[in-house]
Amino acid sequence: MRYSYASDNIIICDDFLPPHFLNKIKSDLHQNINSFSKPEWSRFNKQTQKHEVFSAYNKECGGYDYWINFGQNPENNKNILDLASRFYHQGFFTFLENQGRDNVFKFLNKNLTHEIHVVSYNNNGYYDWHADTQFFTFNLIINESDELSGGDMLFMDEGRIIEIPSRNNLMVVFPSYIHHAITPIRSKSGKDVPFTQQRFSIQYWVKCS
Repeated sequence: MRYSYASDNIIICDDFLPPHFLNKIKSDLHQNINSFSKPEWSRFNKQTQKHEVFSAYNKECGGYDYWINFGQNPENNKNILDLASRFYHQGFFTFLENQGRDNVFKFLNKNLTHEIHVVSYNNNGYYDWHADTQFFTFNLIINESDELSGGDMLFMDEGRIIEIPSRNNLMVVFPSYIHHAITPIRSKSGKDVPFTQQRFSIQYWVKCS
């Protein structure tokens, strides 16, 4: 549960959740097995001046996902929603204050709203280089199985590519405008693995008010 800087704009925390909380999150994921679907995203078309919906599956994202908008309380997501109390924890804000760094995190305060993006990755999963529209992203990785390799997080920051190896119960927080990606994921057998052995990413896309 120790926070540290991977760069001035990226904070990581290993063993982020206590075991009992992590088990509750895994229970939520399992109960939402039917909520995951091929991702469809919207993007603003400057030529038409309209938002257009497109399928991102196997184009930009090789995973399945679902979304929870701020204020929604969908069934079987109680513990995923309760992650707000862990992401916006007093320990995290105390860490920022004690570090005394003059960086982008000075804009992160306790008056926060968010969308939640939950993604599952199987064999051949990946996330291509992209930047997001929100101001900060808290990202929790759940990857207990040793059947999958890859899925490391890449960031373009400080004039270089920073690689953070995928590991279970890792939390990463960063400004969403930093370009980032997830390296391809491979299984030992070259085939898909059962749902419980997949790599999961729970992202809070944060707006600061």
